[in-house]
This record gives sequence, C-alpha cells and structure tokens, in this order.
Amino acid sequence: MMNFKQWHENNEFFREMKPYFGQCDKHQRLNLSELLLATSDTAVEDYHQRGMTYNVLKDNGVAILVSRVSLRIHRHPQANHPFTVRTWEEAPAGLQLTRRYELFDQENNPLVSGSSTWVVVNLQNRRIMRPSDFTMREAPTIKSEFCGLPCGKIAAGSSMTVVDQRTIHFSDIDSNGHMSNARYGAYIMDCLPEEFQQRNIKDFRINYAHEAKEGDKLQLLADFSNPEIVHVSGVTPEGTCFESELYF
Repeated sequence: MMNFKQWHENNEFFREMKPYFGQCDKHQRLNLSELLLATSDTAVEDYHQRGMTYNVLKDNGVAILVSRVSLRIHRHPQANHPFTVRTWEEAPAGLQLTRRYELFDQENNPLVSGSSTWVVVNLQNRRIMRPSDFTMREAPTIKSEFCGLPCGKIAAGSSMTVVDQRTIHFSDIDSNGHMSNARYGAYIMDCLPEEFQQRNIKDFRINYAHEAKEGDKLQLLADFSNPEIVHVSGVTPEGTCFESELYF
C-alpha cells in the first residue's frame, strides 16, 4: 500500500495524490472538477500546514477566495496513477494574490501546469483587501514564467446560447456558504456535446465573478462555433457567476 505524503521544501508545498476510479470520467481521465479541487485544496492545505487554517483566517476577519485559474494540460491524470502537486505563492498582481501549480507523475513527467489568482476579502465589510494588508505570512516576491495562457479576464463568446439550467443544491455549497469553485468544472463538462467531452482539453481558463448560493438557478450559456475553443458562462438573475474557455 502506498503512503501519500505532503511536505514543505524551501517555499514550496508538495502533496502526493492518486486519482481514484470514482473521480474520473468514462475515459479514465481525472474529471475537470476534481482537477480544480486538487489544485485549490492543495493551496488551502499549504496555508493550513503553516497555521493559517480556515478558522484562523475567519477569526482574523478574512477569507481567501479563488478568482481566476488557467491550466495547461500536458497529459490528463489517469485513474489509479499517482501524481504529485507542487504549489507556491508568487508576488501579488494588483489586488490579487497569485499562485502556481505543477502536477507531475511518478517518473517526474509533467501532467498539468497551473496559474491562479486569489482575493483576500474583509469579512466585516465584504470588500477586497490589498495584498499588502494581508500580513499573516511573509509576502512572496518570486515571479516566474508560466507556459499556459495568461490568467486574465475572459470575454464571452460571440455566439452564446442557453444550453442548460441547474439549480444550486446543498451538496454544491462549500464552507464559505456559496458554490464550490470546483463544482463549476462538472457543470461545464456536462453541458458540452459528446464530441467535445471525448476530446482532451489542452488549456482551460475560468474567471469566478459572482457567488452562486443554494437555491439559485444557474443558466449555462455556451458558444460552440469554433471547434478548437469553447466558451461556457454561468449566469444567475444577480449576474454572471463565471466565464470559462476550453481549448482542444
């Protein structure tokens, strides 16, 4: 039986994982929702191991929420093939914290490279804090090149049409009281035609814009006019929840 470890080395955090059968699609690829969860949970665990648990952050009046994610998928993680996630913080970009990820297999071959931005929210007034005001850890200064697409703002496709509507239920909600960022990955994949579901994703980007809460009706819109790039958006009556792009 393999023991899965997690550890800090220099200013980086490493976490060994294994994609189980139930986390993968019918092609034995790790589900997009599970990939998003693996990266975001590893970021949370990095802070947790350094003493900045969810409750400690809450007691200090702050929450840290993922804002944007960009993933370059070199090779999809496969069922029952262990991999390691390496993550580290980089210098902030404007009002957002930044974090990088590298997933690699047991032979040290790259699987996924990722970049993400996060916002620090003041729980008292629900406003975004400046990164310099988040002083619970030493501010990172490193800045490295990312091989994927910029972790920037995504514009909606030019031919968006309604393809699905989902009601946000109890099991979609995380401890912050709104829909888990990873669940959007499942919604996105579910609304794709089968021809796209069968193909391997090369790049994936998502912007989280507005919180979806339990009971909300989430309307999914998509643009399939370009066979190489698909746009998917999620909208509630309160506004756009997310914009995403999938490159094939």
